[in-house]
Amino acid sequence: MVSEMEFPLETKINGKEVNSYYRDSFKVRVNKTNLEAKNVYHSIFGFLPKPVQLALSLRNSIVKHLGFSASNTEMSLPLDDIQAGKKAGFLVIESVETTEVICGAYEPNMDMWLSVLKLSEQEFSVSTLVNLKTKTGKVYMAFIKPFHKLVAKYCIRQALKAGRI
Repeated sequence: MVSEMEFPLETKINGKEVNSYYRDSFKVRVNKTNLEAKNVYHSIFGFLPKPVQLALSLRNSIVKHLGFSASNTEMSLPLDDIQAGKKAGFLVIESVETTEVICGAYEPNMDMWLSVLKLSEQEFSVSTLVNLKTKTGKVYMAFIKPFHKLVAKYCIRQALKAGRI
């Protein structure tokens, strides 16, 4: 089950908000036990569904002209390679702990963080925080926000449906 939730106070990206920002968080109840945050991160972002990859490719072809990065559509590495300091597509893996994985991306228009946080043995949160630094960043976020929510839930549900989490 996937549902929206209040932004978790426990995440280490909480408190990074500056001026104009966007944040959201989704709670997922996993079917497997003994999962670390790294497993859940990889199970969601290491297997992006084809429609999401196509949408990211389209997004990249448009936004590269507006000052946004347009790297490949990968957002994870092989499970054993997920370590702080490594790059996964446009994301830099900043922190890997048993209870939380944090990735970030820093661009002229906005800074973004992604967190996968273990809330309990069977529940994890997947949270996004975006600090909007320019008018272009704000316009982009206003346009992408509804799609972001749909895509986030879809990717999490696909990981559940495939039995990865």
